[in-house]
Amino acid sequence: MYPDFCLERWQSLRDWRAKYVLSESGVEPLDLSEIKIPNNIKLEYGHTKGLIKLRQLISSLYPGKKEDDVIITAGGAEANYLTILSIINPGDEVIVEMPNYMQIPGLLRGINARLKYIWLKDNFKLDLNELNEMVSKNTKAIVITNPNNPTGMSLSESEIKGIVEIAEDNHITIIADEVYRGLEHDGNVRPSFVDLYDKAISTNSMSKVYGLPGIRIGWVVASKELVDRMWSLRDYTSISPSVIGQEIAYNVLLEREKFMDRARRIALNNMRLMERLISDVDVKWVKPNATVLAYLKLNVRNTYDFSEKLFEKYSVLVNPGECFEMPGYVRIGLGSANTEFLSEALSLFVRYLKEYK
Repeated sequence: MYPDFCLERWQSLRDWRAKYVLSESGVEPLDLSEIKIPNNIKLEYGHTKGLIKLRQLISSLYPGKKEDDVIITAGGAEANYLTILSIINPGDEVIVEMPNYMQIPGLLRGINARLKYIWLKDNFKLDLNELNEMVSKNTKAIVITNPNNPTGMSLSESEIKGIVEIAEDNHITIIADEVYRGLEHDGNVRPSFVDLYDKAISTNSMSKVYGLPGIRIGWVVASKELVDRMWSLRDYTSISPSVIGQEIAYNVLLEREKFMDRARRIALNNMRLMERLISDVDVKWVKPNATVLAYLKLNVRNTYDFSEKLFEKYSVLVNPGECFEMPGYVRIGLGSANTEFLSEALSLFVRYLKEYK
């Protein structure tokens, strides 16, 4: 039985009622006026593996990959779903980086896999020695989200290579959720795990960096054998991705540098704003090097209660750390393109932090 998805249910019960939604995890969504899209799209099913030209374009972003190594999905959520159900069996041992977006751990629990958590340490760093010691002869896969959700931290290239070496030495699959790849603050886009390792799987989507969660387009890049296995499974779920969504994704990815620059500008501007507004309150923050996420440690034990009361009093919605199995933290989305709105929302958050008993 699959566990309740705390984060998604928390948001879906509140975000439509909140005046200040700081629970969103991507950059400000685009609208159709900002996107080139043909008006003669035939509203058919389309290729069930995904639009051929879109798969060709995406495969070109991964050295050595071809269109048959890509499947287009209904967002990153379906990409992760197909990945887990295609390669993990009941009883398989899987090491999961924590904290993390809890979809994959929930799926693993639902199919009765054996989870082993490796928690990020000081400044949210992954300890490669600990990872190496944690791997056993029974380990089937290592799950990494890079850049990480909720911490906003991106691995360095040497850390990525270190994880690959451990997986390679032990013949272990790497499942890499890379939905924030391209939103590294220094502009140095890290390599994908699939660029470095033939047993790696990369999931990604248009939602976070490109500001297009509403089109529900994601993808998986892996070996053709694995992709075809996912394709067979997808025949039983969504059948095929949206043809309109795929056309939008194709046109945006043709100009991806422009949209990545937009995301980076929003992130850097809002990180500075956050840093200034929380400078005189009792919080600990490891300033991230990627994403639009701020993961704050509050001097509050029950952050679920804090977040609920913040929502009730000021209509400000943040995500409690309990939804990441880390009470005492909150995740705040800094993707808004409206600085005045964000400043007002964060000021109310700071005000309530001072008031909360």
